[in-house]
Amino acid sequence: MDSSSCDDRTSSAQTLHDLEICPLHLTHPSMPLEHLLRSSDRRSAALRDPSPDILARLDCWTQWFDRDDPSGSGDWETLSNLRDENPGVICTDPLQIEALTTSGQPVSSTGDVINKSDTLTGFICKNSDQPGGRLCSDYKVRFMCPPRFCASPPNCWTPWFDRDDPTGSGDWESLLYLQNENPGKICPRPLQIQALTTSNLPVSSTGDVIEKYDTLTGFICKNSDQPGGRLCSDYKVRFMCPARFCSPTPNCWTQWFDRDDPSGTGDWETLSNLQMENPGKICSRPLHIQVLTVSGQPVSSTGNMIYRSDIANGFICRNSDQRIGQCSDYKVRFMCPPRFCAPPPDCWTQWFDRDNPSGTGDWETLHQLKSENPGRICSMPQQIQVQTISGAPMSSTGDNIYKADVVEGFACRNIDQSGRICQDYRVRFMCPLDFCTQFLCYTEWFNRDDPSGTGDWETLLNLRAEHPGHICNSPLQIQALTTDGTTVAATGNVISVSDVTTGFVCKNSDQPPGHVCADFKVRFMCPVDFCHQKVCWTPWYNRDIPTGSGDWELLANHREDHPNEICETPLYIDVRTVDTNEPATATGQVFSAYNATMGFSCENDQQQGGVQCKDYKVRFGCGCKLVVDTA
Repeated sequence: MDSSSCDDRTSSAQTLHDLEICPLHLTHPSMPLEHLLRSSDRRSAALRDPSPDILARLDCWTQWFDRDDPSGSGDWETLSNLRDENPGVICTDPLQIEALTTSGQPVSSTGDVINKSDTLTGFICKNSDQPGGRLCSDYKVRFMCPPRFCASPPNCWTPWFDRDDPTGSGDWESLLYLQNENPGKICPRPLQIQALTTSNLPVSSTGDVIEKYDTLTGFICKNSDQPGGRLCSDYKVRFMCPARFCSPTPNCWTQWFDRDDPSGTGDWETLSNLQMENPGKICSRPLHIQVLTVSGQPVSSTGNMIYRSDIANGFICRNSDQRIGQCSDYKVRFMCPPRFCAPPPDCWTQWFDRDNPSGTGDWETLHQLKSENPGRICSMPQQIQVQTISGAPMSSTGDNIYKADVVEGFACRNIDQSGRICQDYRVRFMCPLDFCTQFLCYTEWFNRDDPSGTGDWETLLNLRAEHPGHICNSPLQIQALTTDGTTVAATGNVISVSDVTTGFVCKNSDQPPGHVCADFKVRFMCPVDFCHQKVCWTPWYNRDIPTGSGDWELLANHREDHPNEICETPLYIDVRTVDTNEPATATGQVFSAYNATMGFSCENDQQQGGVQCKDYKVRFGCGCKLVVDTA
């Protein structure tokens, strides 16, 4: 790293130069701010001859971003995606956008037809818009932000870490290892990295050749790169994180979870399994993870080599990675956004639309709605909300409304309108909070379709067929998000159906020209008893070995081999290797079937490198009340 490229401002302890910080670049070499300032009507001396300090404060540009290339449908450098992938690095209200090709050429030199280039959407170039069937160029973008965005925020630095020394192949202070060994102490995407020797000397003073020194990899010094056969110095590192990582916020932690122990292949406290086994108790996108041994000791005290410890995967310690013995037994918990812990401010029912105005009017009466939807509306609603079925407020229609209250519900009569009929309305009711909290029982998330065909069809009929026993007979509510956690409203998609009768449907044909549906996932709220159903497991079965075409552990075959041992509709399947008891998902092999409906199969000709399938065993999980009595 060329430390001379870093600013030379001083801090109370040492200069920024001496501390070897590599910050974000927030200047605009092609457009000096003097030009902008001198075009202003303001004539103060400071603006006529701006000092470098003023320029540094006011010329506030982000780094360059290049998240996509035109090999697909085009180059999509959208603000929503860039913010998701680079949290805290782009302001909420950019003032300007600048785009160049990745080789530094202006957009005007490419001849490309640009679909979007603004501070609301970001930058989009579609291949389908280009003449002659050619592709868009590959672009990078950056954004000008208000000066306050670049103003020095309160520093948010992690502790110093020194996980390695150069006695082996070098000093490896890699970000991945540090995050695994210090869960929750380093943000997912650091903004800066700082390194010193363990005796507090700057890197530049050592003369070492540094292999890596960045916020993606961390810090690596290899002994093999040093001149004269000498070793690297011993280094420590720390990372700067977004201010919110350090800012005191109301802590929202889940309970502790301990779903596994190391008696098999290791301790697998994976997020996907924990969310499935504890529906509604872990947010969909945790902010931090914390890990301790079940006796309360920190991970660093165990000496274990940790395979995974992050908010995407959860925690995994594999026995095969340990030098001596096996993993300790761990427990984990997750920090969620504060809103996950806060009680919901309001308790609203779903929307109801039982009538249309083709007869005498639109009659959404409370008495009839309760009769047709038992248990879904509280006995004494506190408020009523009315919209047209397209979402327009009742007041915007101009209709004369006959009734709209929490006693009788809603009624619009055609005879009260002037030469026309009522709009088609839907209603919902606000209930006491305890009406909602008594039903905090959610299924897992389901994502059976994507919009590559006619749209995204997450219908209850198909979901029940593919996940027997996983959805209650009469769901109380449906919740839908995109697969990356965005709300339906934020997508702008026109939704065909989203209810507890049909499920969720988004049709591509309903979207504006050139747009398709987002990819959605759904889950359902069920009566609380549905979540308290205990799971009972069958014995382990191993009816096949992979010496033929593969390992076939199908449910139908096991039913024949073990009559009266497996329930009619298993809820879960558990698959492990016979020799090491390793979960099938950890082997890296490809499976042609892996669900509780069909069972399990692994085909040799689908494996990479000509290897054959491992030998697997299976067992099935049933609701305990559904297990066949074999006595």
